[in-house]
Amino acid sequence: MDLVLGPFADAHVESYDSPALDRLEALMDEPDTDLLKWVMGQEPVPSHVDAELLAFVIADHQKRVGQ
Repeated sequence: MDLVLGPFADAHVESYDSPALDRLEALMDEPDTDLLKWVMGQEPVPSHVDAELLAFVIADHQKRVGQ
């Protein structure tokens, strides 16, 4: 997941305030295997995960890779 979250963090972390950084950190603390399933749409995002932020991360990644 470093290939998805790393570039996202590099692009956005400087503009994030403390609460936004906390949201990103919580997402990054999720197991990579679960994150991959959610990013690939193989499993629904559980309610404890910040689905709004995850959707933003996914959109950012798709934009970067030209999808």
